[in-house]
Amino acid sequence: MSQEIRHTDVQEKTQQLLQGPLKHIRAAALAAALLPLASVMATPASAQSPGCASGGICGFVFDDANNNGIQDAGEAGIEGAKVSIKVGEDITTVDTGPDGFYYFSIFDPGTYPVAVLIPAGTQPSPANTGADDTADSDGVSDTFGYSATTTVFAGGANSDTDFGFFTPATEQPGTGTPGYWKNHPLAWPSAGITVGGIYYTKAQAISWLGKVGKDKTTTMFSSLVPAMLNVLIGNSPLCVASTIAAANVWMTAHPVGSNVAGSSDAWTIGEPMHQQMDAYNNGRLCAPHRN
Repeated sequence: MSQEIRHTDVQEKTQQLLQGPLKHIRAAALAAALLPLASVMATPASAQSPGCASGGICGFVFDDANNNGIQDAGEAGIEGAKVSIKVGEDITTVDTGPDGFYYFSIFDPGTYPVAVLIPAGTQPSPANTGADDTADSDGVSDTFGYSATTTVFAGGANSDTDFGFFTPATEQPGTGTPGYWKNHPLAWPSAGITVGGIYYTKAQAISWLGKVGKDKTTTMFSSLVPAMLNVLIGNSPLCVASTIAAANVWMTAHPVGSNVAGSSDAWTIGEPMHQQMDAYNNGRLCAPHRN
């Protein structure tokens, strides 16, 4: 649908999108916290007719029921999906309308990262499948819970930047927070867990879950262990697997209890991972929260 840049470029641009002004914004508050842009007018999708009639970038977020990466006849749009675009250093976000349509009025030709917050309980469809560029999904899952692409806008209208999401048939058990795993030892799927190359018994891990404080290694431990457990019990790992791997590498260098300060360079690297896993554990990404 859009003109695509290599997968690695998508990842880099999406990380810039989400590690910049959005770094400390929770997904639930995203739309309210973003600043309006001088060069981008975000128009509610419900007020638009499908298609960029007046120019700009627009498209659909859709329920890809058969997970083939194409919006087939009868596959409905997803209402209320949060779509973000970055122009320069500014980011704006709109919610899709009832038909899954979104629209950004762009005036200047250029290359723009576009990303959709992955709806809870879904996973991104395969990207760039089939021969029809007007009907396929463009988004690639990143480490921050988004399906993202980069579109080249040459002026006029770009109406082919679409995002498909598939709901797995297997019901997920739902994710638990640090408090859940700390207070439900019988729910653990294993007798212990290896974090940063160090094995902790269940009792040891639960003890550390109760010691979250100024030492940011305890903060990382408190989001990483529940994320790992949530995956082990059968929740989708697609939006968090690479973050879990990166967090384990981080904890190899900074074992729990090694006193990493919140103002340190180490935590500048670690904090986005913690935020991603915290969102996952609270059911805001690709797996629902447990009942």
